[in-house]
Amino acid sequence: MVASRTVAKLLVLASGMVQEPGGAPLAVSGYVVLSAGAASRIFSVRGPGRAPKVEELPAATTIDLRRFQKELEADLQADLAAVRAKGHPAHIQPSSPDWLCAFVRAHLLDTEGLEVD
Repeated sequence: MVASRTVAKLLVLASGMVQEPGGAPLAVSGYVVLSAGAASRIFSVRGPGRAPKVEELPAATTIDLRRFQKELEADLQADLAAVRAKGHPAHIQPSSPDWLCAFVRAHLLDTEGLEVD
């Protein structure tokens, strides 16, 4: 008999970013779930586009996509205003799921030695 095992995957729940004039990511905010059955976890990713901070949310966090979207919009308002103040049109746009998940993947590998798809 072969024991079954849960394969963990990263999935983006909500994401947003503000780009600098020229297209480089200035700031990012998002929520990523590590989907692993009963061992699932949620992470927030926020901060500078090149090196955002990844933090695990408490285990009892309810998945509320509307709340996550509002929070990421609030996170990015100052960066959005700064770009617009320089005379550049800017808006919050979705970030690439692969790009956002890469930060969580690196965090899990660095802090727990955990490799995830």
